[in-house]
Amino acid sequence: MSSAWAGGTDAIIERMDQMTTLFIEETRKSIYTGESAIECEECGEPIPESRRKAIPCKYCLACQTALEKNSR
Repeated sequence: MSSAWAGGTDAIIERMDQMTTLFIEETRKSIYTGESAIECEECGEPIPESRRKAIPCKYCLACQTALEKNSR
């Protein structure tokens, strides 16, 4: 085995773990944590109670999905 690869795989895995952890932390920061809205702030449609109880949200599922697609 080439000495250039010695420890290379471990270093790559460690970096991937760091990047994954950072991604998770940033994603958690971006999640809305306030009280759920009763109506969607984007379209004004009612947000189902099951969604409001599952996660704190400001948007209905359709608007949340569209906003996430547009932010990429």
